[in-house]
Amino acid sequence: MTALLRAAERECRCAYGSDRAQRMALKRRECAGELISPYRGLYSAQTYWHNLGTEQRSLHVIRALACKHPQWVFAELSAVCLYGLQHANALHDGTVCIASSGGVGGHDEPRLRRFYMNRVPKRTCKGIFVTSPERTLIDCAERPFVQALAIYDSALRIGLTTVNAIGSAAVQAVCDQQAVSRLLRYADSRSENGGESLMRGIMIDQDFAVPLLQREFENPYNRSMPYRADFCWKLADGRIIVAEYDGMAKYADVSNPNRASFQAKMEYERRREQDLKSQGVTVIVHVVFEELMSPSKLENKLINAGVPKIR
Repeated sequence: MTALLRAAERECRCAYGSDRAQRMALKRRECAGELISPYRGLYSAQTYWHNLGTEQRSLHVIRALACKHPQWVFAELSAVCLYGLQHANALHDGTVCIASSGGVGGHDEPRLRRFYMNRVPKRTCKGIFVTSPERTLIDCAERPFVQALAIYDSALRIGLTTVNAIGSAAVQAVCDQQAVSRLLRYADSRSENGGESLMRGIMIDQDFAVPLLQREFENPYNRSMPYRADFCWKLADGRIIVAEYDGMAKYADVSNPNRASFQAKMEYERRREQDLKSQGVTVIVHVVFEELMSPSKLENKLINAGVPKIR
């Protein structure tokens, strides 16, 4: 059993028994509190499992199931994980998603979710079958807009697919066409990370004017490396409003001795803000992740800064 578990850990997956004796032995260890079972028939050592991140836990389950069921085609959030697309950790609830063209499985594990489609457009990713990038994103449109937008932005950012390819696939699929169309309207490869995508999605849901992304401003100290503002609004009355995701918080990590000191980063941020304001920026808003978890706080902050709403 120890060798079985160690082999699974080396392959970054959960362990499972290949015969009845192994399955019973693993089950006994789970009952004794030595192992955890995140999915029926799959096991991991307690300490090892608790040291894994949320997404890595999902991937450990997916890889084990791919070994047990090599014909399965993983879909939606499971495919998102395998493609390496950025998404919110909160989406992980232990569910495994697969594509299916057959009838309902009466003996499915409760945490297995099937996405039914007449024809399964499959690809191979890291040796595992997944739905095509386009179909994966179409299925993700069922998620709340602000969460799905981050996945769409990520796919476009790494060049996994294109807006036109997703749109063409959606026309041929049974899906929420309105949700897909809205995501394609706002998806943008210039969004640099999931946090920025989440913030933009919330602002769109709150009816704020859609900002320019990664707007460049001159850096007088290094003209080859201009400043880039995460979000920028240029208003009709001449005002320019800039919003930065994570603001000063990203300069507070002093745990890495190879990075510049906290004081140097604070000085850089002060000088950067002065340079932006010298180029016409009237207001700079800093937003941290905690404020995204309370959208009303973000809304009030942007209203106070003068960011306009479209309705």
